[in-house]
Amino acid sequence: MYSKLDLSVDCDSRVALVGPNGAGKSTLLKLMCAEISPSWGMVRAHQHLRIARYHQHLTDQLDVELSPLEFMMKQFPDYATKPEEMRRAVGRYGITGLTQTLAIKNLSDGQKSRVVFAWIAWKQPHLLLLDEPTNHLDIETIDSLALAINQWDGGLVLVSHDFRLISQVADEIWECKDRKIHVWRGDILEYKKKLRASVMAENDAF
Repeated sequence: MYSKLDLSVDCDSRVALVGPNGAGKSTLLKLMCAEISPSWGMVRAHQHLRIARYHQHLTDQLDVELSPLEFMMKQFPDYATKPEEMRRAVGRYGITGLTQTLAIKNLSDGQKSRVVFAWIAWKQPHLLLLDEPTNHLDIETIDSLALAINQWDGGLVLVSHDFRLISQVADEIWECKDRKIHVWRGDILEYKKKLRASVMAENDAF
């Protein structure tokens, strides 16, 4: 079910990166967006490529004294006189009604994550790197996120343990294991069955 992978992504890629905790999935995303440098080899990207990486700590970068609407207009000053466009931008990610004008410090963790999604999407990246985006999100919001991803025209690399989201958005599955990346030649349900069988075999060994 495995084969060696020429590790490359483009604007048509829809990749789910799976594997055990600590295997290096988040490290790979950091390498891809040049947050860290490789100890050997190199990472090449088109000079005009726009990459955005989502991770849960991005919510720490929000100005919590501002409302979602104020935050977006501050981040994108060209739209400071166009609040309706910013309302629609955050509204696509479930920040609607009075929530748009509440101070971010009064929002739930899930709502803060939605503000971050809206912020990243408005940057219009060519390649989106999502690192465990479903933390703090309920099932309805996860389905809304999947819909937004599927309607978005760009490349995706997703790190997630949420097989439901993976099944909705990913065309390829890469497994990060033993300091290597392999491509899984089945779907996410087959991968889940493989993991279950592996756990059962380990239990039987004891």
